Amino acid sequence: MSRLEYPIKNQLREPVDEPTLRRIWDRIDGRLPEAPRRRRRRALGALALAGAAAVALVGVWRRDAGPLRLGDGRALFAVDAPATGARLALSDGSTIELGGGARFEPLETTGSSFLAVLQRGSASFDVRPGGPRRWQIECGLATVEVVGTRFSCARAPGRLDVSVQRGAVVVRGERVVDRARRLVAGESLEVIEAPTTREIAGDEGAAPAREAGAAPDVTSAVGETDEAARSSERDSWRALARVGRPDAAFESLGAAGVRRETRRLGVADLLALADVARLSGHPADAVGPLARILSDFARDPQAPLAAFALGRLELDALDEPRAAARALERALALGVPRSLLEDVRARLVEADTRAGDAPAARAAAEAYLRQFPAGRHRAEIEAGLSPR
Repeated sequence: MSRLEYPIKNQLREPVDEPTLRRIWDRIDGRLPEAPRRRRRRALGALALAGAAAVALVGVWRRDAGPLRLGDGRALFAVDAPATGARLALSDGSTIELGGGARFEPLETTGSSFLAVLQRGSASFDVRPGGPRRWQIECGLATVEVVGTRFSCARAPGRLDVSVQRGAVVVRGERVVDRARRLVAGESLEVIEAPTTREIAGDEGAAPAREAGAAPDVTSAVGETDEAARSSERDSWRALARVGRPDAAFESLGAAGVRRETRRLGVADLLALADVARLSGHPADAVGPLARILSDFARDPQAPLAAFALGRLELDALDEPRAAARALERALALGVPRSLLEDVRARLVEADTRAGDAPAARAAAEAYLRQFPAGRHRAEIEAGLSPR
């Protein structure tokens, strides 16, 4: 038997055309009795169907190589769903349906994995069974890990609901019983955040209400005219970002507008603003929004993700490995989600190595190997530790 050499696609040949194939089988039919002829026709029909299925499968597999993208070929981007919701069709045949007001952000995508975060709201994920990627969706209170299934997440302050319609998922988190729970079709799980001391005590720390008849706060009225004038600009960039037009969104703001918005926005909008700058080809302008999250909102659940995003930005787009190392260390200190921990530690080894800090790189590599002795990056990290 001859060996089929790799890559297999190089061994494939176009089949003969249909008329030629028909003439060949007609000549074969002429030499067969009637019963074998009928069996041959049935076998030929089954073979044709199997061949068509195989060709379709190969076509899907070949189109699906590399990072996951939108179905129209565009790169994935963060989405703030409008009130009517949004539907994302992906290049591997999977779909994501976002509820009204939901925010969904992809973090990392390769040919074998897809990491993303549902920052607020609800979403339904229909992941193509048998696909090449392992999906991990961060939902704040827990991480959902899947290969091929249909499931839904509904995220609210202090609460997460996960339900499975097809297949199975694993839900991991500190507030999940035994830190992990497997759900199959028809099952659901509610994850609730434990109340903090301040929440138990009530609203004692809230600012006192204004007394009846008190004079209005004159300082709050300063700049109201300018604020109204900028309102349409803000709505414009948000609307453009929602529909995947980061270039137009950045153009509507400009670098000065990004800096101005950075000073006033909350965490979710700061993440969206950073995406607009990064995806429009202005990575330096994405640093400010991410840095403000870390300085002013370090206790927010999204802060570790912002630190990781900043580290990747500094390392990949800005070639600032020392700054990247600081951001990645901050992500570890803030408690990056477990599903991202291996990637953060591996990127920290890379950042320290590129910065020329050999002791820090060795310490980071040893920390990675202790925590992930069979990790995906083990071989390359061990190679970096070996003497030259």
